[in-house]
Amino acid sequence: MYIGLHWVNDLPRTLTHIRKLLKPDGVFIGSIIGGSTLSELKRSFYLAGLERKGGMSYHLSPMVRASDVAGLLQGAGFSLPTIDVDTIQVGYPNAMVLMEHLQGMGENTAFLQRQYNVGKDTMLAMAAIYQELYGEDGVIPATYQVIHMIGWSPHDTQQQPMKRGS
Repeated sequence: MYIGLHWVNDLPRTLTHIRKLLKPDGVFIGSIIGGSTLSELKRSFYLAGLERKGGMSYHLSPMVRASDVAGLLQGAGFSLPTIDVDTIQVGYPNAMVLMEHLQGMGENTAFLQRQYNVGKDTMLAMAAIYQELYGEDGVIPATYQVIHMIGWSPHDTQQQPMKRGS
């Protein structure tokens, strides 16, 4: 089953529902986009907003941090949580091509208070800042972090972790 976990508003409750659907000693294996995904784009938008509008507006949805995912799994009642992170950098010719790809994937921001018309001057400023700060050899990097998680539905026969210091 596919659930776009990075679009879920109430991740703790969703993970609890997933755990309740599993048989005892059943496994949940999932991945979520998070962490420092598109950090270069976020910083470039932030600086462009400060420069052009005197403040910032959200242009990208918030991301869950890898350090919080294990706690979310434990809070949902999973046992033996395991977390792994893959960091991938993809090169784009410029920020506008990156934005086209994000739009084509349907990965626009989900904020209700977002600014719908960013403005050409802010977009051009963002692209110039992105190129200046991160561009190298005609390519700009875009960082994506995929957080992989495994959690087990509790059961009496399940292996238990050893006590600390043992």
